[in-house]
Amino acid sequence: MKRAVCVVTALVMSAACVFAWGKKSKKVTLKVWESDGPEKEYILWAAGEYKKTHPNINIVYEPVASTDARAKIELDGPAGVGADIFVAPHDHIGALVNGGHVLPNTDAAYLNSFIQAAKTAATYKGQVYGYPLGIETYALFYNKKLVKNPPKTWEDVIAFAKTYTDKSQNKYSLVWPVGDAYYGYMFMSSFGAQLFGPDGSDRKQHNINSDAAVKGLTYFQNLRKQILDVPSADMTGDFCNSSFTEGKAAMIITGPWKIADFTKSGVDFGVTTLPEFPGQNKPATSFSGVRLAFVSAYTEHPAEASDFAVFLTSHDGLLKRFSLTKQIPPRTDITTNDALSNGILAQTKSAIPMPTIPQMGTYWSAMGAAYSGIWDGDDVKKDLNSAAAAMDAAK
Repeated sequence: MKRAVCVVTALVMSAACVFAWGKKSKKVTLKVWESDGPEKEYILWAAGEYKKTHPNINIVYEPVASTDARAKIELDGPAGVGADIFVAPHDHIGALVNGGHVLPNTDAAYLNSFIQAAKTAATYKGQVYGYPLGIETYALFYNKKLVKNPPKTWEDVIAFAKTYTDKSQNKYSLVWPVGDAYYGYMFMSSFGAQLFGPDGSDRKQHNINSDAAVKGLTYFQNLRKQILDVPSADMTGDFCNSSFTEGKAAMIITGPWKIADFTKSGVDFGVTTLPEFPGQNKPATSFSGVRLAFVSAYTEHPAEASDFAVFLTSHDGLLKRFSLTKQIPPRTDITTNDALSNGILAQTKSAIPMPTIPQMGTYWSAMGAAYSGIWDGDDVKKDLNSAAAAMDAAK
């Protein structure tokens, strides 16, 4: 506020201006949770840029994996030590809203510049809560020195494994975290078992133990002997990633969050769509997700936190984020043309958005156990029935 507008009396003018100046210079610290790696680089860059125009705002970054943020805010938020802004996958929105952990975005025009998938992901029961940072799905990454022509079908993967896999040397044709329900979903959905029904909102239509799911998970189980005879407990993300960067694994199923890391490792790799399952005539159906920033319901600075979340998801901000993370900006005013990201974009055409209903939490735990058990030789129908029972009992 300029002194010229403080016009009543000298005394009032002085008091008003001192008040305005004090308000303007109020120091505010915002804590941000986001995954480590290139995502951290973006938050730190954004914090520096934002401070140039908001010198009274101090941004503190803490590394919290996006998939862990919901559980952490549920504990740390009420304790007064949580983040003001945190990042989580869009499927967590239902549980976050129902638990009272996030604040709504009351700017009606905010989502106008975002693609429809981002609008849908950021909205729950008609109210906008999320600030979209990137749209993502998993795809097939391949080492160009080891794979000249990436496989189009799972039969191609099996054929390649016969010429490449050597368990004694820890060499494998294709790796992925086999017990992770995020990746495992493609074995359900590609055979016709769509989680929570056609629009992903009917908890009674979980389809976890449907005939289609049994067929898909039987195919999944049979792959172990053919391409990757390793116990599920050993197929961690770290093992898969290091196998790929060390040239032991010729291919890996992962997402755009690994593009920056793989590039830094020096691997010459490409990205393409997932292999087709028998009789499908299209890439395997993956889960797609939108990475969202949320303003915590426990923040003492909701206006400032919301403003920084808007800055993080601005046109210029997301262009910078793409340059660092290679994660696709979900805005209509940004077009990307990158050889690696184009592979992810191609896979999004065969992807299904993760459902947002709270019962997704039960899917992750129940089906994570089922995928692991089935891979390790359990009876497919029995494990799926157990997962279905857990889903039926979920609130």
